[in-house]
Amino acid sequence: MARRYSDFDQENIPLSNYTSQDGYDDREATTESGNGSSSYHDTGNTNGQSGEESEEDVRAALYGASPKIDFFIRLWNGPINATDEPPSRIGSFLRIEELPEKFNKRYSRRFKIGCLSLYLALWFLLVYRITIPYLTVPPVVIGEPDTEVKAVSCTGDSEFWRGRNGACGLNGEYCPSFNTEKDIVIRCPALCDRDSFVFSYVPVGDKQIKYRSFVVGGGKLDSDSELLTHPYRADSSPCGSAVHAGLISPFRGGCARIRYTGAKSWFPSKKGSYGTGQSIEFPSFFPSSFSFKNLISPNSSSHVTHCYDPRFMVLILNIILGVPVVFFASGAVAFWVINVVGFWTICLATDPPRDVDPSDPGSFASLISLSLQRFLPSVFIMYVLWHSSVKRTLSNSRKVSRQLGGETSIAFSPLSRVCFWYPFTWLGVLNNVTFDRLPVDRLTSSDLQRVETLISVTILASVIFSCAIYQAYAIWLSGRFRGYLALYGSFIIGLALVSCIPNLSLRIHHYILALLLIPGCATRGRVALSFQGILMGLFLSGAARWGLASIAETFVALNRDDPLGSVLPPEFIGFDNSTGLLSWQEPNVTLSNSAKAALEKFDAISLLINDIERFVGNIAGVNLRELFQMVPELKSSIDSSLKSGFKDDAGNILIYIRIGRKILLDQVYSDFSKAAILKWPSGEFTNSQPGLT
Repeated sequence: MARRYSDFDQENIPLSNYTSQDGYDDREATTESGNGSSSYHDTGNTNGQSGEESEEDVRAALYGASPKIDFFIRLWNGPINATDEPPSRIGSFLRIEELPEKFNKRYSRRFKIGCLSLYLALWFLLVYRITIPYLTVPPVVIGEPDTEVKAVSCTGDSEFWRGRNGACGLNGEYCPSFNTEKDIVIRCPALCDRDSFVFSYVPVGDKQIKYRSFVVGGGKLDSDSELLTHPYRADSSPCGSAVHAGLISPFRGGCARIRYTGAKSWFPSKKGSYGTGQSIEFPSFFPSSFSFKNLISPNSSSHVTHCYDPRFMVLILNIILGVPVVFFASGAVAFWVINVVGFWTICLATDPPRDVDPSDPGSFASLISLSLQRFLPSVFIMYVLWHSSVKRTLSNSRKVSRQLGGETSIAFSPLSRVCFWYPFTWLGVLNNVTFDRLPVDRLTSSDLQRVETLISVTILASVIFSCAIYQAYAIWLSGRFRGYLALYGSFIIGLALVSCIPNLSLRIHHYILALLLIPGCATRGRVALSFQGILMGLFLSGAARWGLASIAETFVALNRDDPLGSVLPPEFIGFDNSTGLLSWQEPNVTLSNSAKAALEKFDAISLLINDIERFVGNIAGVNLRELFQMVPELKSSIDSSLKSGFKDDAGNILIYIRIGRKILLDQVYSDFSKAAILKWPSGEFTNSQPGLT
């Protein structure tokens, strides 16, 4: 009978029928018939019939009832002669392709292990010398011993701004002093053109900012003044602002000198550098701002140490040094070396799971601890993936034919591993530079309402579907279609059951997507090499950066810092210009018992004026005329804006007012309303739109 594949390719083939490297059982070994044909026949046939007769018996038994039935039988059982050949060597590069085999035959196993160990040790030491000083040695300004350099993340630091929606406290008391002009030198990592994005709605006046860098105002200053930029609103991302101003490279990071410049009456939108686009406009006053100065005075001999982020240098070095391992070593060695290197490249260079302050030794220790916490389970998963899927694709398997007493072998192409599996693996490892820059976030219904997200998701889904169809055909050709159909059927059923768990939402993180799709890429060939490479890279990116996040998450976790809607703020009634009274009332909604219990904990009303808390009390209104006069800094900002700020055609400035609730003792806030707009001094009041901030 003609030999067929079992569902998961577990049949035993005598070792005398083929040769294989890595000790891997090569299912494509064939025994040639005397006439030189290349079909695969069962050497264990005992019925005395020739291989051709046995094949005819199989065809007669399975096929011939009708064309339609034949089609479905063939679809279900696969081809008579199942094939899954490894990529053959490229004839024009045959001499290069033969180098690994010649190297393996010439040198002993002990010598090769020694060479690999020495190579890996030198590789480690080189990367260590580049990476560790940046993470552990604090930067200093040589020549300015009194100047501290603060290492900050792309999104900022609590020492610069505490947060949104009243996080700075009444009149901004918890945020930097509004009247103190001082210089601060900051060190920013690379990739702050993207990593300074906000992924939860942040209110700026009457706008809601999301999926863009939080940079308000600013822009390059063309005049020859001490300052290099126009003022940025003080809650802007300092590193994102430095990239926007063109002072810090998104590829190397760098250092910048900030000068706090006090209150400003208008923050117009300005075009940024490095493709960052326009900054956010805020056409009103804000009590604090900053601008950038020259890092070092033009005639000074001072300089800043450990300023530039070496992550791309480390990345390029690792990619180059990994090529010889992938080319010369066995599939198993290449798999483990590259995946381990890729994991730690993410953790220490390209996308660390936590920020490191080199002035705090504990922060680097915490990074290593967190990375090790994620590394050990990732190694176990890689072990399972290797034995269940990747081993078949990546091993140095070969096809051997017996012809007239001799043997002809078609060996695995090492260049195919280098040209297909290896670069696609790094493409997945660099997920934060490649796929994360697409306008796709969490695939929630609200995210899919964005046109650019819907287009990107459609394209990605089309690519994945096309790849799935191709791989399904490749698995069918290999005779294992039924087994994989059962496997993926169980995957679908499992996902459906998880999605039905109450109060949880199914979340297919990209590392989970990789785990689901890698088994379907367990075929030989260049296409399978490419698919497995990119999927393994995505697994490493997810596991190293975010950990093995849950496949089912609560709606609160998915919400991030967006409004929850559990406690509604009061609603504005209106503004009486003659008395100066701004009044509000409780929302006209029916509350559940749990909502009433939550509402009772809030004992005060909080009023934000231009995104800064200006009033806290438990009354149903406030006299804005009196409030504007009682707070000296607020009065000064309004007077300055009336002289030189943004004004409408009637000479009014815009004041944005939001209302929310507060627990006084714990400094806890509810959601706030959207901004109402007060035109001052005319008193024209536009109530807030429905929705929360």
